[in-house]
Amino acid sequence: MSLPHILLGMMNQPVSGYDIKQEFDHSLKHFWFAELSQIYPALKKLVREGLAEVHSAASEKGPDKKLYSRTLKGSEALSAWLKSEPATAPVRHGFMGQLFFMGNREDPHVALAFFQDLLAHFSARRKALEAVEANWKANDPSYPDKLPDEPFYMQMTLDIGLNLQKTYEDWCIRSIARIEARLN
Repeated sequence: MSLPHILLGMMNQPVSGYDIKQEFDHSLKHFWFAELSQIYPALKKLVREGLAEVHSAASEKGPDKKLYSRTLKGSEALSAWLKSEPATAPVRHGFMGQLFFMGNREDPHVALAFFQDLLAHFSARRKALEAVEANWKANDPSYPDKLPDEPFYMQMTLDIGLNLQKTYEDWCIRSIARIEARLN
């Protein structure tokens, strides 16, 4: 998956870089992370490549803002990406790198604390996703399988996110039990 393709996907209507960042922070954060320092250069590159265009629009809070729109060439690139094979490159999880080398620590209690912290992190993330789901269910009677196409597929990302967090939590609980058994 690439940031430029995600940006193209977000351009169903003219959107500012700030609006894009807000969308990342609100919903995409559960599976993709991007800072403004990554978003703006990627937007400029999309414009240079003719995949997006930029227009100025009046802003209520100061100087004019730049609104980005997908061009026909950008729509074609997005369509080609969506038709391509699933992007299944290995996911980088920093905690897995830490865990891989945890045997270098002399105190096994470090690993126990590590997994307890990790469990708390995954539990909090699951609860946040459950809140998103509960709100969606409460406000949309078509949830989940009668949603229109765009939110229908967006909901599938929520579904896998919930399942992944639950799986990670279960793994942490099993790992904590294994470490505790070694300590006894």
